[in-house]
Amino acid sequence: MTDEIKIITEGQAKDLILEYALKNGDKTISAHEIQKEILPELSSDEVEFLFEKIQNTTDNVADVAISEYACLITATGITKRFIEQGGFTKSEKETAELKEKKAEKERIDFEKSIIDLRLKKWQLKTFWWIFGFAVIGSGLSVYNFTNSLSPSKNVKQQEERIEKMESELEKLQTSISNRKTLDSLQTTKDLTEIEKKQLSKNN
Repeated sequence: MTDEIKIITEGQAKDLILEYALKNGDKTISAHEIQKEILPELSSDEVEFLFEKIQNTTDNVADVAISEYACLITATGITKRFIEQGGFTKSEKETAELKEKKAEKERIDFEKSIIDLRLKKWQLKTFWWIFGFAVIGSGLSVYNFTNSLSPSKNVKQQEERIEKMESELEKLQTSISNRKTLDSLQTTKDLTEIEKKQLSKNN
């Protein structure tokens, strides 16, 4: 019994006070009686503190009178309904769950902020590398594009070779035609000479 009282929560202690007041009907119960009958492990000051907490609830779950000389409690119709709906134990449990969810959310947000911070640091470290590669890549693409627009050195050299070969070909053709002309002239001259010799013989 002692161990059970030691691990009792504030909500459970307040519910025990209300249940005891309900059992006694319209009778007014003092903090001293509560401390003696149901909460012997608590001091009188602690029991009076619980009475103050019950008095300060917004639902007015019981009539509580606190004076310099005594702390008194009387059950009402609201007291019974409040206990049936779960009492202070239920609201205490809901508050604890809400705090737990809030703490979990804060923990998740904190972990997320750490991950975001690490990601931003990584992005900051790699930004200049990526930026440098992007500048080099765009420079190369501009260079390749301009090169594709202007004829390359190889093309120019080939064009020059073709022009040179064409001019040499023309020279060769001219030379051949000149030679033919010379040959035909020479042949004509030789024929004329032979004819002259023939004529002179005949005469």
